[in-house]
Amino acid sequence: MTSFEPVRAILRGLEVLRVVSENGPLTASEVSKACRLPQPTAVRIIETLIEAGYVYRYPGQQVFGVTARTKSLSRGYDARSRLVQLAEPLIEDLRSRIGWPSNLAVLEGRSMIIVYSNRSANGMSIPGRLGAQIPLLATGVGTAYLAALDRPERERILDLLRKSQDRWDAEPSLWETLNERIEAARRTGHAFAQEIYLNELYQSLIWAVGVPIKAFGEPVAAISSLVLNTAGSRDQQLSLVLPALEATADRIGKLLEKDASAGMAPDAGVAAAGAERD
Repeated sequence: MTSFEPVRAILRGLEVLRVVSENGPLTASEVSKACRLPQPTAVRIIETLIEAGYVYRYPGQQVFGVTARTKSLSRGYDARSRLVQLAEPLIEDLRSRIGWPSNLAVLEGRSMIIVYSNRSANGMSIPGRLGAQIPLLATGVGTAYLAALDRPERERILDLLRKSQDRWDAEPSLWETLNERIEAARRTGHAFAQEIYLNELYQSLIWAVGVPIKAFGEPVAAISSLVLNTAGSRDQQLSLVLPALEATADRIGKLLEKDASAGMAPDAGVAAAGAERD
């Protein structure tokens, strides 16, 4: 909640711009109706947006659309940063509940990229950093993400991997078991990092399990938990870690859906304010 009253004129102007952008070209009367504004107010806002360079009048007509300048309004938006902003407190809560760190990763090209990790906060002295590229075929997050994709998109990404000469993209043993691992991940909802990868990078100090994060039914990221092998039976640890990991992924996905829906839906306060006379 803000510490001051919002500027109503700005709220109205943004709402008019949104409506014209999503539904234009529109007449001033159509804008007035969609935004629940008096028509004189809608006309003044449209003319202001024309002066600012965000809206233009169609030649010879009384209808309005948005200019290319509106694209500049989204340049500062970083979906990855927003994901981290929403996910961070939930991932920290997960760590406090299970006692183990997690990596949050998103797909970029033919690799997963770590966008958030709290492993250092747990004193886990193994390699890993924000922005690190990790392979799709060898990691829990990668396999879980692949399994959550629809078949055409998964095949598109696998075609990229087949052309790669990267060590972990070309490893024959990973390809030999891939279909089986994807099928298992689709059935169970989770996937494990492969031992050959863990052994080479971490001398098998850890094991890791990953699950996809979905929004509106589509995978948008994946999250894993990393557990020391010295902690005891993997099955016992998994029974504690996996339900909390899956619940966290589900909560992050729902937050992303809510965030996206809030951005798309008309602001109720704007509509209510628009019903008033200036």
